[in-house]
Amino acid sequence: MRTVSEIEAASLATWPALETIEDGQWRARFARGFSGRSNAIWSLDPADDTNAAQRIETLSARYAEHDLPTVFRVTPLTGGGILDTLDRAGWERFKTSLVLSCPLGQTDGFDGAASLYDATDPAFLAAQTALQGFDTKQQETFAAILGALKRPACGIVVAADDGTPGASLLCVESEGIVMVYDVITSAKLRGQGFGRRMMASALSWGAENGASHAALQVQGDNGPAIALYLAMGFVFRYPYHYRRQPEAQTQ
Repeated sequence: MRTVSEIEAASLATWPALETIEDGQWRARFARGFSGRSNAIWSLDPADDTNAAQRIETLSARYAEHDLPTVFRVTPLTGGGILDTLDRAGWERFKTSLVLSCPLGQTDGFDGAASLYDATDPAFLAAQTALQGFDTKQQETFAAILGALKRPACGIVVAADDGTPGASLLCVESEGIVMVYDVITSAKLRGQGFGRRMMASALSWGAENGASHAALQVQGDNGPAIALYLAMGFVFRYPYHYRRQPEAQTQ
């Protein structure tokens, strides 16, 4: 199994922000508010937890410049000094997610209805926009994030019987790990196996592009998705959540 540090490093590499500020082993990320993971502070080493209050205050000023709230992404790599600082200041916990991973052995191959696109292909962007319900700003920011990718990436779309996009995801490889993002199936097609077929294609793409492991992030309350991933051989690795200042302090 790959370590938490390796998976977190792959997550950073495969889901770029549009701007990043480095502070020791902290990464403050900005991407116009699109997705929590690209608009939060990450800590990559639990030992780097000194002077947390002042560092958070300094970075908060930069988030304010972007008209964004300051959010901290809390993982097993978040040091005790950071957690103590957030607790003392009353930062609220929200959005718990789970990280799952699995080794890639023999894969099931590509689904016959799956189309594989370069991640920046407008056809993939159109499929994700339709399925995710992106507005214009979200579509533009998602396109910018895809354009910032510096690792092998593939957009996968599985067509419905009428030829329209039925399901779609993004997979990106980094240092032998294929990360899977934005897994979405049309609401009217859920429960019909589209997710499994699409995931099988993603794992096959990863194996063909040098990955020995796959990892993904799923919201902790998404029972159907978690059940699917576990049935496909994924195992729970670690949780993460976000912290934010209480509303009264951020107004």
